[in-house]
Amino acid sequence: MNLAIQPVLLPLLTAVALLFWGRPSPGRRAFTAISAGAQLVVAGFLIHLTYTQPPLVMPMGNWAAPYGIVVVADLLAAIMLGLSSFTALATILYGYCEASPRIEHPLRLPLVQFLVTGINLAFLTGDLFNLFVAFEVMLIASYALLTLEADNWDVKQAFPYLAINLVGSTLFLCGAGFAYRLFGTLNFADIALRARAMSDDPRVTALALLLLVVFGLKAGVFPLYCWLPNSYPILPAPVAGLYSGMLTKVGVYVLLRVLGTVLPHDLAGVHTLLAWLAGATMIFGVLGAISRNFIRGILSYHILSQIGFMVLAIGLFTPFAFAACIFYIIHHIIVKSSLFLVGGTAALLNRTDNLDRMGNLWRQTPLLGVLFLLQALSLAGLPPLSGFWGKYAILVVGLEQREFVLVGLAILASILTLFSMLKIWNAAFWGSSEECEVCVWDWRWLRMSRVVAGMVAVSLAIGLGAEGVFRVANRAAVQVLDQEAYARAVFSVTAKGTPAGP
Repeated sequence: MNLAIQPVLLPLLTAVALLFWGRPSPGRRAFTAISAGAQLVVAGFLIHLTYTQPPLVMPMGNWAAPYGIVVVADLLAAIMLGLSSFTALATILYGYCEASPRIEHPLRLPLVQFLVTGINLAFLTGDLFNLFVAFEVMLIASYALLTLEADNWDVKQAFPYLAINLVGSTLFLCGAGFAYRLFGTLNFADIALRARAMSDDPRVTALALLLLVVFGLKAGVFPLYCWLPNSYPILPAPVAGLYSGMLTKVGVYVLLRVLGTVLPHDLAGVHTLLAWLAGATMIFGVLGAISRNFIRGILSYHILSQIGFMVLAIGLFTPFAFAACIFYIIHHIIVKSSLFLVGGTAALLNRTDNLDRMGNLWRQTPLLGVLFLLQALSLAGLPPLSGFWGKYAILVVGLEQREFVLVGLAILASILTLFSMLKIWNAAFWGSSEECEVCVWDWRWLRMSRVVAGMVAVSLAIGLGAEGVFRVANRAAVQVLDQEAYARAVFSVTAKGTPAGP
């Protein structure tokens, strides 16, 4: 079987098996962990293959492009699959440490696997309509997980998430119809070839703006992010870690894919608009974080602020800017997911994540304090941690293009990020109060901290090995921007056989 389809089939089959398995048990958990580990191994092998070879292409049903569905795994898709698999595995293991099988909801693990199925399909699909299908699979699973373990008050916070994403899905379907009317195809490679001769057509710009709205909403770009800050905090810590790491990055990935691989590269007005929206996202996101007084709320707003850095790199639109964006995605997924897990562990120890009622954590659990501090400083962009190198590369491109205002906004957002993270540190870890009990006798926190420590070790490796990671990110960026090579890979593979008849 073609390796390119396995990252979709493995979580899908796992989810179906878990549904039939029924009640949670140690065996069910072991099966899920083994499957998640296998998904990570497959993703790692795909990264190795696509780094040294052209993209892997699989025509579904032996129908030649552009008439059939194609699955395409290039280096960027493989990197995202690796991040998705690693984050899913880490959050699954964290969930095992947090609660015993006796109190685990029987639908959480299958829904997580369905969510990963949709995420991975979004990374691999080679046409616009099946990207819509992937988004719907991902969103339906996310709707269920969002409300699965919520109480009556929390369910109300999910309404904006559902409503706005339904609007986004409707606009996405309209955009797909518009693209088909304009190009006569929805295949990415075919659109890239046809759109090149239509770059002066205002309808292409209109389509780009419509897709910018759709994918900007998925990514959480200003002013379309109001669905995120109140919905993520209602999730259990392991599920929130997966959401915070992956869901908005699917939107960023699709912006990279559509603007780099599919649409013409001379849409300067669209790129400039995206860059300025990124600047607003950085500032409004970090101001929202400062205004919150509980860990999950602060971290949720920081997702938006950090998305601004990635989208700014896309808007600057050079090969090195794309490489910086990819590096920043790699950094942010690991750091943000682990910070949500640290927040969950801190809430377990203090029985709350409200900063007014937290404290004494550094005195009682210095290991957790070190893990938080390393990731918090990385998020703020202090050297030599991974966040510094990504931000540095983005700022270098901004200065080269003389975008001094946007560079200034990025620096201001970084300073305010450090301030808001120190707010958590001072209240929860460094702060001392006789009224704040630290439940160190609940040994679950130690097992949970070991999972976080593994993620922190990976984050440190990214920062200390930044040159090698940048080399991979740069190759991925070159592939994303090489529309001719992408189209050649798709059509050369699918043209070898005659498509099967209906």
